[in-house]
Amino acid sequence: MSQDDQSLNTMIEELKTGGWIMAILGGIGMLARLILTNEEYSFVIWTRKIIAGGIVGVLAYFALNDTSLLPIYKSVLCSISGSIAPELFELVRKTFIKRLK
Repeated sequence: MSQDDQSLNTMIEELKTGGWIMAILGGIGMLARLILTNEEYSFVIWTRKIIAGGIVGVLAYFALNDTSLLPIYKSVLCSISGSIAPELFELVRKTFIKRLK
């Protein structure tokens, strides 16, 4: 087994033990934002945005995994990052499209 395979297996095990909670926190952060907004969205948009919040929550979890922050601060950061997920995805999409032109 190569070094890359071992590190991938380690990341998958870490996601199984605690990273999935950060996905839920990211999704809950986005859900809270949707509840607090005055805009009308369809169920499909709510689902897409909550899934995006979960994805960004997991990415934030892996980014913060080896830092020396208290777990409560990591949880708060994952929730906040999940709540700004649509803006992050839009920024990445616009940057990607701009570089292709």
